[in-house]
Amino acid sequence: MKVSVIVVAAGTGSRFGYERNKLFYPLCGEPVLTHTLRHIFAARSVSEVVIVHSRVDEKEIRRLVDDLHPIQPVRYALGGAEREDSVYNGLMAVSRDVDVVMVHDGARPFAGPDWYDQGAAMMETARAAIYGIPLKDTVKVRGDDGRLHTLNRSRLVAAQTPQIFHRDLLMEAHEHARTEGIQATDDASLVEALGIPVVILEGSEKNRKVTTRDDIPILSLYMKGREVQRIGTGYDVHRLKEGRRLVLGGVEIPFERGLDGHSDADVVIHAIMDALLGAAGLRDIGTYFPDTDQAFKDISSLVLLEKVRHLLREKCCRIVNLDVTLLAQRPKIKPYVPQMIANIAEALRIPKTAVSVKATTTEKLGFVGREEGMAAQAAAMVLSYQ
Repeated sequence: MKVSVIVVAAGTGSRFGYERNKLFYPLCGEPVLTHTLRHIFAARSVSEVVIVHSRVDEKEIRRLVDDLHPIQPVRYALGGAEREDSVYNGLMAVSRDVDVVMVHDGARPFAGPDWYDQGAAMMETARAAIYGIPLKDTVKVRGDDGRLHTLNRSRLVAAQTPQIFHRDLLMEAHEHARTEGIQATDDASLVEALGIPVVILEGSEKNRKVTTRDDIPILSLYMKGREVQRIGTGYDVHRLKEGRRLVLGGVEIPFERGLDGHSDADVVIHAIMDALLGAAGLRDIGTYFPDTDQAFKDISSLVLLEKVRHLLREKCCRIVNLDVTLLAQRPKIKPYVPQMIANIAEALRIPKTAVSVKATTTEKLGFVGREEGMAAQAAAMVLSYQ
């Protein structure tokens, strides 16, 4: 089953009171849309993503997606005058071989990867499904006569997204709505107009839509409640050998000897990799990049560091900061530290301010002091989303 997720991100958020699209507003240090997309990209069931955007936001949204480095292909479509026009445009951009289409509000950042996986599984037996929660408040409606009438709360459901449909059904529903002039605030309403039953999956009050500024502190509390701080440490040693290049932090440094190893033996990067893998609860670098695999022979450790970033993303971990110390008697690395920091930050797609690189000698003690080799130790903090 091939699944496409349409992310509706073309709104202006006028009620939110922000000079830009509210999806760029920071939530726990990152844009709202970043949280939304990170969950979608981490879902095992999702085959592709279609983002519906306004023309003015296109460049910023593409940059945001690039920073997340999704493994799924991402398509883009321009939004329309109304929400259902935007969804229709997104639907037209969906790949022809897609079986199931999910529609999700970019302003709902709390729906985790399991929401999409559960929705895809439901399509084995249903044609349409939504997430929903029962209402707690008593709901009244004002009649044409101006009098209030109380609705039966036990029969009411607050609809959420993602909403999940067989592709052909959703296309039929939108074509029917356009022909008949039917307008609706969600896609399930259009399917209901065809007389097709819609299954209700159990939603969550935490799957709140960002509508006003008041929603931000509430969602921040929810997210902090599911963030776990994790710390990892790494340590690596390599022998100095004549005829080898000296590469530290992805920078080639002029020196009479280099570090010996299967890859470029970048002891700084290797320590960082082990620290990150440990913080994420994963195995050591030898497990993922064994020195018996010729694919990694003389490879740049920065390439391996990017692979580690992908492993962390699969574990829904976000890097907070790194601190690495090189133990070397010579050479002095101070002139090369800024470039090392830039290389590491680029490979991990994190700010340079989140990376610290330092060096120290061992006062000519031990194998480092005798200039037989170099070592590095690193510490990393990540946020794991539970």
